[in-house]
Amino acid sequence: MKIFFALKQRNYLTTYAGVINTLLERGHSVRLAWPDIDTSVPAELTVSDRLAIEVWQPKRVDEWAQVATTIRRAADYLRYLEPNYRDVVKLRARAFDKLFHSLSGGEQAPESGWSEIGLSLPEATRKRLQAISQLVEKAMPSDPRIEALLNAQRPDVVLVSPLIDLGSSQTDLIKSAQRLGIPTGMVLFSWDNLSTKGGMHLPPDRVFVWNERQRHEAVSLHGYPLGQTIATGAPRFDEFFKLSAKTEREAFCAPLGLDPERPILMYLGSSKFVVTSSELPFIEKWVREVRCSSDPRLRGCSILIRPHPDVKVTDEEGPVQTVRWGELSTKGTITRPFDDPHTVVLRTHYRQAQGFYDALYHSAAVVGLNTSAALEAAIVGRPVFTILAGDSDADGQAGTLHFRYLLEEEGGCVTLSSNFDEHLGQLAVALGGNDKSAQLRSFAREFLRPAGWHIPASQVLADAIEREFPTSVV
Repeated sequence: MKIFFALKQRNYLTTYAGVINTLLERGHSVRLAWPDIDTSVPAELTVSDRLAIEVWQPKRVDEWAQVATTIRRAADYLRYLEPNYRDVVKLRARAFDKLFHSLSGGEQAPESGWSEIGLSLPEATRKRLQAISQLVEKAMPSDPRIEALLNAQRPDVVLVSPLIDLGSSQTDLIKSAQRLGIPTGMVLFSWDNLSTKGGMHLPPDRVFVWNERQRHEAVSLHGYPLGQTIATGAPRFDEFFKLSAKTEREAFCAPLGLDPERPILMYLGSSKFVVTSSELPFIEKWVREVRCSSDPRLRGCSILIRPHPDVKVTDEEGPVQTVRWGELSTKGTITRPFDDPHTVVLRTHYRQAQGFYDALYHSAAVVGLNTSAALEAAIVGRPVFTILAGDSDADGQAGTLHFRYLLEEEGGCVTLSSNFDEHLGQLAVALGGNDKSAQLRSFAREFLRPAGWHIPASQVLADAIEREFPTSVV
């Protein structure tokens, strides 16, 4: 089978290396395409004469280029006016910002609150506008450049990830493939993509998601047929599932200057989209509240702050110190922005997960506002807690749909509190030895590896691609 797989960026390869290697090992040919100039074979991939990588510029260059982006962003904004999205103010504002950028040619920014005006449109008017956008999409021809490329290569299947970015130009790849009669599939990249991005302007033949929840989410939020949606697990966590702790507690704590006798709380930082500006002021407030707890174990615990990988060191954090553990092949850096000897900001390499795994393993509990790192914590079996921070601190928390997907009350792994008193009480119970590891790992299996704890999702996805797009092996 000849597979054409278009990725939004080269960095996505970290997630899909396992499935690509599996397909190559089974005799299939894979042509990767991404917009990054670097087309060298990444270290994660098997070197094979059946693997090709090319620079891919997904945006149209014909007379439809501006129309395509604008009409798709308009459709995505209209989607955020639907009843399911009435309360997700931040997501609606982002969709409107993208639309306004297209309409103004990037020369003007919308005023605050403009995105909410659309909510006053009658349902009939919104549906007429949606119908117009669908008609324009249908009338839009296949991009001749893309069509010529696919016609020359004649792949047996075209796969794209993530497809559902706001105004996604990957839609044109689906359009050209469908015109040529080539089967198509979308591979879900992240846990929140179906609820936080754009719509499927042209539905592919198959959609590969992580779990049963997302299968039904594709139906409820995108109107996609349930029977064409396949749950394969989350390939991006395959390497994490292989890990186990490599350090003893004393050896882990020593480079960080932490007392191994004290329990450790780990705070997982959020992405820039979740927090209103900087997360540091909220973390400072949270640390103060922990230090004022009436529970002596909680009050005297060690605290590890792990910033989101996209958040770099700032001047506010002070000097950066490199730390190493003899048992680990990775290193980390620490800063001490707080006037607190038992609180450390720790960064470990995003692609070398062993340091993060050990940090979770030695933590008694984990706290975060709204982050996918809660899923790694569930794999390790560590309880995760969150507190409603308010829009002044984190307008990407309660103002999104996916915030609720991981909550315990929804069957997830995150325990929610509405205020600090409740939150500190929950943390005190966790530090007191309330073991929920079996329950947490059960959720991780259901959400990330529905085929079984020990079965890599990459293998399941490769099986599904072969099964859903049957053809002879090259």
